[in-house]
Amino acid sequence: KRLHKIVPTSIDLFVTPLVSVGVTGYLALTAIGPVFSQLETWVLDGVQWLIAVPFGIGAFLMGGLYSSTVVAGVHHMYTIIDLGQLSEYGVTHWLPLASAANMAQGAACLAVGLKSRGNQKMRSLAFPAALSCMMGITEPAIFGVNLRYIKVFICGSIGGACGALMTSIFHLGATATGVTGIFAILLHLNQPIQYIVSMLVAMGVAFILTWLFGYKAEKPAAEKAVSKA
Repeated sequence: KRLHKIVPTSIDLFVTPLVSVGVTGYLALTAIGPVFSQLETWVLDGVQWLIAVPFGIGAFLMGGLYSSTVVAGVHHMYTIIDLGQLSEYGVTHWLPLASAANMAQGAACLAVGLKSRGNQKMRSLAFPAALSCMMGITEPAIFGVNLRYIKVFICGSIGGACGALMTSIFHLGATATGVTGIFAILLHLNQPIQYIVSMLVAMGVAFILTWLFGYKAEKPAAEKAVSKA
């Protein structure tokens, strides 16, 4: 904005974007980049340490926290963990953990849709979002439904923690990195039964908790108006 005021109109279209990109690019490479690179390293080291904690405690915690990192938009960095574990162990124990968290959020979203019998708008939003979430695309369910009712998101996170605990107990590992959710079973053909059981636990806990405690169906506006009249 300040450059627009200083730079003559005749060259503003060229000079202002060039200077803005040059300054921000320099700051990103020299100051911002190194700081966040170090923060990312610390986070990844912490995650690696957590999932190695005995008795599945670390996996339980990360399964519960995973969806929160999706909200923060930093979940893509976990690919580094997948690649590192694949290189070292031949399998990645992180991907099934992430799958459990995503399947749980999808199940929580599904519970909202099923309980919203009188709210067609919510049902039309929740059902496709739940299916999308179970296929690895979590944003529609998390941002469109679960976070609107924070208890639903929490129930989904608890389900994810329980499912992640099961993946740790089974020593479940994916043979490649890629999609999470339903189709991720193709990455677990070495342990398909264990994968299915872990996902069912995650979904079952999330669905039951949401159904019982997480969500109370709201009456549609028209029905509210009739009941008041």
